[in-house]
Amino acid sequence: LLVVGQADKAKGNIQQVLQLEPGNSDAHALLAIIAVVQNEKDQALDLATKAVTLNSDSAVAHLALSYTQQAHFEITAALESVQKAIALDPQNALAWARSAELQMSLGDLDRALDAAQHAVNLNPDLAKTQTILGFAHLLQIDTKTAKTIFTQAIALDQADPMPRLGLGLALIREGELEAGRIELEIAASLDPANSLIRSYLGKAYFEEKRYPLASTQFDLAKERDQKDPTPWFYDAIQKQTQNRPIEALQDIQKSIELNNNRAVYRSKFLLDRDEAARSSSLARIFENLGFEKRALMETAKSLSFNPANHSAHRLLSDIYTNKPGHEIARVSELLQAQLLQPINVNPVQPHLAVADLNIITNTGPSIGGFNEFSPLMERNKSQVVASGMAGNQGTLGNEIVLSKLYDRTSISLGQFHYETNGFRPNYGQNHNVYNMFIQHALTPKFNVQAEVRKRETEHGDLILDGKRLDDHSDNFRKEFKQIINQDSARVGMRYELSTQQNIIASFLYTERKDNVIDSGPVTTKSRGAGYVAEIQHLFQRDNFNSTTGFSTYRVNFDNQVVFDGVI
Repeated sequence: LLVVGQADKAKGNIQQVLQLEPGNSDAHALLAIIAVVQNEKDQALDLATKAVTLNSDSAVAHLALSYTQQAHFEITAALESVQKAIALDPQNALAWARSAELQMSLGDLDRALDAAQHAVNLNPDLAKTQTILGFAHLLQIDTKTAKTIFTQAIALDQADPMPRLGLGLALIREGELEAGRIELEIAASLDPANSLIRSYLGKAYFEEKRYPLASTQFDLAKERDQKDPTPWFYDAIQKQTQNRPIEALQDIQKSIELNNNRAVYRSKFLLDRDEAARSSSLARIFENLGFEKRALMETAKSLSFNPANHSAHRLLSDIYTNKPGHEIARVSELLQAQLLQPINVNPVQPHLAVADLNIITNTGPSIGGFNEFSPLMERNKSQVVASGMAGNQGTLGNEIVLSKLYDRTSISLGQFHYETNGFRPNYGQNHNVYNMFIQHALTPKFNVQAEVRKRETEHGDLILDGKRLDDHSDNFRKEFKQIINQDSARVGMRYELSTQQNIIASFLYTERKDNVIDSGPVTTKSRGAGYVAEIQHLFQRDNFNSTTGFSTYRVNFDNQVVFDGVI
């Protein structure tokens, strides 16, 4: 009766059992599950606790207790109850599948995969165990295996929407957006009241740029679960894309307000990460509205929740782009963002990594888990981003970046050019910067990256002081010229020791050649070559964060002064 959704009739049968046998532990456990589904959480906890009291050796009772504990946002306690159930009944496939669910909620994807595989080994004919195993592989970005398993789960139970959801997400991750969206539509038709499915269906419509359909799904998701922050978050992203920043601001604030309601699926630690991601999105909206100081405050708040939030570091880099005197900080924040980011298709702008060009210049939860699949919407694709500018005094500029995401690898190729004659004699500049960046996730916890960069710069006398501005004849150093050629290569890595600890490391080698031609026959040639190696440990607890690290560098300089061709 419960399988076909007739909960009232099932409760009647269970009550008859209890009249005949008041101490039946399994009957109380079933009533607890029904109470959870009907959102009677306190009653469910009382029933599950009584079931365990009546028979502490019942695996069913401990499983029921785990569901009620999860409903009360006690993920760790729920996992402990499941582990007791497994200890009492090691051959219970559903208990192992339940363990995998909760491991995903805690962000321990490796243990989740092991538990899910064990569940399938015990009973491969259960759609539930196959579905959980599919999600465990999907969160490991093993989409091919996940698709095969979800297909098997669908064959076992064609009325279950969850394997359809998983198959749709796997297809989208592989770049098959239309096919994935169709699977999400089927999942929504199988469970029209499921807010989560409608949120991701709306996100799929958004990726297809079918904005009215996306808005409809987000609205339906909000109606079906008024406590779920997911549709508010995705709706905010859509509205920001459509240049509706005020409405986006309201939606993202609502998403942050509701964030802790995800505690039924996410540990407190992962919720803090989610809030950090939402706060950085809020900061991005404030920046778009021109509230730069508020954007900085929200970014600082985001980093206080999660110092490893790559989105916040990238946003800080973008904010510092327009703040004079923050060039070194901008480059530092960009480097941290690159080292901490998961693989993605976002481009790496070549000019952001260079601190001394002297020119005027202009994303939710990154950790997947059970019922948290935002990173999987980052699908395989290529994109080109180009921008250009033109102005008086011979000012021209352009930047073109090609980026591509394929499975566990992302690549970015870019070039930046800027030239101007300047507003006075010998104030011209000419910059060319070329960049190649590649990142590969060896495992969900360990990714490596490499970057090479080349810079070519030629400029005149850029120093401004009152004396020279007052002198319109001789003191502009009309013969002064500086030519810079710099090549850099960097490798980096990130390893997640646990959900609370990250290690990032970077090794950079660079070589720079400067030729300075001053007034008269004097030329100064200099060459600098060296390296910098850095490693950092990030530790996070509910009320405590720490950042520790080590850095070493060595640079060798060679200077030559040439006078009339003689060194």
